[in-house]
Amino acid sequence: MKKFIELIIGDLESKKEYKAFMKKVNALPKDYAFVFKKIQKYMWNFGYGFGEEIINLYELFEASSAEGKHVLDVTGEDVAAFADELMALSRLDGESTSILGGQVELGKDIENRVKQQVKIWTNKK
Repeated sequence: MKKFIELIIGDLESKKEYKAFMKKVNALPKDYAFVFKKIQKYMWNFGYGFGEEIINLYELFEASSAEGKHVLDVTGEDVAAFADELMALSRLDGESTSILGGQVELGKDIENRVKQQVKIWTNKK
């Protein structure tokens, strides 16, 4: 019976993980939770699901809210451009390993740029 239900509605364990994650998102300050959900919905339009990008975004928002920053200080005024940048960096990293094959330097370069940007956003050194 469980397999039949999962066939119809999908993996139950993944749904539980997602619901638990969204409870953490809803525990963020209201402005952060609102912007997070808008970015998530925007990214879903381009095929991004519950993946590393979304988890990293949550961690960034969690750290920034703990430091008392306003959400637009993290994302900038153009939230869609911020989401586009997250997706572009993710695509470039994936393409560098699959399309460019042995050119691992590009993937490392992108990873370093993302880490630097996260440090800037969270004021960590």
